[in-house]
Amino acid sequence: MFSFHQFDRVAEMDDTPQGVVMPPLLPDGFGSFWYSEGDLVNQLVDKYGEDFAVDVIEAHRSSYISDSDLDAMRAAGITSVRMPVGWWAFIPESLEDEAKVISDPAHPDRKFVTITQAFLKDQIERFESHGLDVLLDIHAFPGGSANGSYNGVYPNEPKFFSSPDLMTQGMDIIDSLADFFLSFDDATRNGIIGVTLMNEPAHLLDGDSADTMQVWLKAAIGAWRDKVVTAVATPPKMYVNLIETAISPADMITFMHSAFSDEELDTWAVLDVHHYFAWDSGHSGCDENSGNTCGYNCSTSATSEGLDEIKEIVTDGCATSHEFWISEGTVPMISCSEYSLATFENSNVACRGDTVLSAMFNAQKQSFEDQGLEAAWFWTWKMPYGGSHEYAWSLKHYLGLGH
Repeated sequence: MFSFHQFDRVAEMDDTPQGVVMPPLLPDGFGSFWYSEGDLVNQLVDKYGEDFAVDVIEAHRSSYISDSDLDAMRAAGITSVRMPVGWWAFIPESLEDEAKVISDPAHPDRKFVTITQAFLKDQIERFESHGLDVLLDIHAFPGGSANGSYNGVYPNEPKFFSSPDLMTQGMDIIDSLADFFLSFDDATRNGIIGVTLMNEPAHLLDGDSADTMQVWLKAAIGAWRDKVVTAVATPPKMYVNLIETAISPADMITFMHSAFSDEELDTWAVLDVHHYFAWDSGHSGCDENSGNTCGYNCSTSATSEGLDEIKEIVTDGCATSHEFWISEGTVPMISCSEYSLATFENSNVACRGDTVLSAMFNAQKQSFEDQGLEAAWFWTWKMPYGGSHEYAWSLKHYLGLGH
């Protein structure tokens, strides 16, 4: 929720930090770059001490999404938001009144400021008061459950699926998430339209980790079912996020049918995927001078013929990149919890023109509707200090609402 990019590359590289600034208390940064949330907090602690590190993170969390942002979302027709939070929101320390610094159990040089459940509850109720339902997504797990900058420990090696102790702790986190959900009254529960137990599980990890992931995730689904689904009349939908860098589309279908009954697939179990053109060379809109295969280029004219070409390429990309989207009857409910306007992994090369980006946005939206997706969420709402990245990754910027 607080990655302020200063670099051209979207794809993670060991020598490409994610950010430098940290408003509002450190608007100009603190003299060094950071790679991930765990790295950021660790550096803050080393330089300023734990108390000030907590102040910096809490000030950011309290101010980043303002009431005017929520009003703007509703004015734009948005009815729900996806809220990514780390495992540090669902541990015993998160039940305390004050946030505190903790260390990752597998990577002591990666630290986090706990999200108190009281604060998280207030934020969910604030979103609901603005007419916005919430999809609650656990985005990072102890030790790292995916390879990438949003795993919390990047660029350290992910260890979750190679450690029985970490996986046991992960089950405790799912249990705590269930308790958190059940603690709400009926009205607030109804505003939590869904949960994602793990974001991009085993992304870019080896085959053994991907196999272990499926076993662990199925057990986590069972734990949620036993504690929540049996306790409430209408359970929130579970958005089971799976990614092709760990499991094939065909195996995703197999997983869903092995983890859920047909009735559950019809009522609350949703197969959730992410769709990005930035890494799809066959459908990318990268500049043709970049030396990469491109489906179209950033100088595509505003003529109806040019826009029809983009629409055709984007529609084809949405359909063929995820073959199950158009396979009727395989899984009843499918969603896309992350898409963007990124046309290439290098934002200095990617398209920035309003004409191309509008055509791409409208084509994706129409394609999702035509394919009958249960829901879709843009990643992300805003990216202040993002420079060229804002054109691709900030919905607020695309809508012309500033930073």
